Amino acid sequence: MKTWQFMLVCCAVLLQGCISVHSYVDPQYHHANYDDLTRVEPPYALSIKVQYQLNGADRPKADRSLLDHVQRSLRASGVVVPYEGKGNADGEISVIVNDVGDMKAAAAKGFGTGLTFGLIGSHVSDNYEVTVRLTQMGVITEQKYQHAILSTVGNASAPPGLTAVPLAMAVNQVADDIVLNFLKDMQASGKLTRRTGTP
Repeated sequence: MKTWQFMLVCCAVLLQGCISVHSYVDPQYHHANYDDLTRVEPPYALSIKVQYQLNGADRPKADRSLLDHVQRSLRASGVVVPYEGKGNADGEISVIVNDVGDMKAAAAKGFGTGLTFGLIGSHVSDNYEVTVRLTQMGVITEQKYQHAILSTVGNASAPPGLTAVPLAMAVNQVADDIVLNFLKDMQASGKLTRRTGTP
C-alpha cells in the first residue's frame, strides 16, 4: 500500500473502523499490448535496476516490490529476461518511479471521509513520473513516461467508464503499461529487435 493510501485509510479506520478503498488504473497511459512487440529468440538478458521514490525521496523498502513487477512484465514480453549471472549481460534497464502526491491533501480527505463514516467519499490520484533507461554497448537511451492510479474512498463514485481492481492488480497494470510502452518505443527505433548485429 502506498504511503498516501496508508494515511488515508488510517484516518478512516480510526474514526469508523473500516471504509472501503477502490483502485482504478488511468487508461490514458495504456499505449501498447504484448501483441504489439516483436518477440526475440533468445530474449535479451539485461540487468534490471529499479528505484522507487515518493515525491523525489528514495523509498528503498519499496524497491523489491517494484523490481518484482518490472521483472514479471519483462519476462512476459518475449523481448527481455532478467540477467541471472550466466555469461555476459546484453545490457541494462533502469527504471526510476517517482510517486508524486499531495500528502497533506490525501490525509485531509481521509480525515473528512472518516468523520462522515464514509458517507462523503474521497477521490485521490496517485501520479507516477517514470524514467526508463536502456544501456547497451555504452549507449544510453532514456525515455520518460507518466501513469496514475485513481482511488475512491468511502461512498465516492467510480471514475466514468472504469472498473475497480485490487490495488496489487492496479500496480501490475501500471508496470505492464510502462514496460510495454518502453519496449514498443525501443523496437520502433530499431533497438531490442534482433540478436545479431546492432542491438
